[in-house]
Amino acid sequence: MSKFDILFKSIKEKAKVVDEVIFELLPEKEPKELYGATRHYPLAGGKRVRPFVVLTAAEAVGGDWKKALYPAAAIEILHTYTLIHDDIMDMDETRRGRPTVHKVWGINMAILAGDLMYSVVFDAATKAPVRAEKIVEIVRAIARAGIEICEGQALDLEFETREIVTIDEYLRMIDGKTAALFDASAKIGGIIGTDNQEYIQALSRYGRNVGLAFQVWDDVLDLIADEEKLGKPVGSDIRKGKKTLIVAHFFQHASEDDKAEFLKVFGKYAGDVKGRGIIEEDIREEVRKAIELLKKYGSIEYASRFAKDLVKEAKEALKILPESEARKNLELLADFVVEREY
Repeated sequence: MSKFDILFKSIKEKAKVVDEVIFELLPEKEPKELYGATRHYPLAGGKRVRPFVVLTAAEAVGGDWKKALYPAAAIEILHTYTLIHDDIMDMDETRRGRPTVHKVWGINMAILAGDLMYSVVFDAATKAPVRAEKIVEIVRAIARAGIEICEGQALDLEFETREIVTIDEYLRMIDGKTAALFDASAKIGGIIGTDNQEYIQALSRYGRNVGLAFQVWDDVLDLIADEEKLGKPVGSDIRKGKKTLIVAHFFQHASEDDKAEFLKVFGKYAGDVKGRGIIEEDIREEVRKAIELLKKYGSIEYASRFAKDLVKEAKEALKILPESEARKNLELLADFVVEREY
């Protein structure tokens, strides 16, 4: 039995309830294409980790998690909205085993679906059965997260035009693009569950660190995971030329010769390689050599330790909260972020 079994059970139970609210907010109605596009990714599944954080954070400070259901659904819809727009910008064709929204309904309808979802987010946030001043705090937290996500995405797009990104620049990017929404999730749960500002700020710190660790560990998994569990070739980020903490560390420490060798592969296989006469085994061999260069400078190990240190900080922030099963589940979630294999 895994130490995470209790956590997985709680996530699954809460996800089921959150999904009922999501599909209430995104019903099957006219115009069918518009609403079909908004429901496409939620219907494909997903773990609902962010709404789980909202609900469990509310519970961890002594609140009723059911009062947080609409804001939890709002957070998941906001996350899904960003995926639709990300897929358009990246021109990705599949997500969660399905064609992307813009591939099915076209770019214009996909943008419109995202815009609708963004509006639904704020409508849902106002439905929490809490005092008006708390509604204001919830809406402000969501809006702040939305701003930070856009800032992070803008930096990520800028990075695509650059050969080298520093560690600080990369961390600033993921702080917005990934960590901000985890921060908002935990903070909103705290706002709903308590008036204790120390508890709310502790949950905010927890969420921010878990979000950062989540993304950094994703970078690590791309290079060390089992391909079947990962669901994509090992080293996909190298193929695409994706800037990560690992790559930033490498460029800070590598010799000029090793940097030049790495750049021969980095980003070489972005996009569709079909019809270019490239053999997959040749790609794998080049990527393997690039990974060996990253290992040579301890860059993968550096990122792994960095993520685990972030998890320690996240769990440390929770110590101010009273001991409870909910707090334990938040701690387990933090551990899972850097122990998962996919």
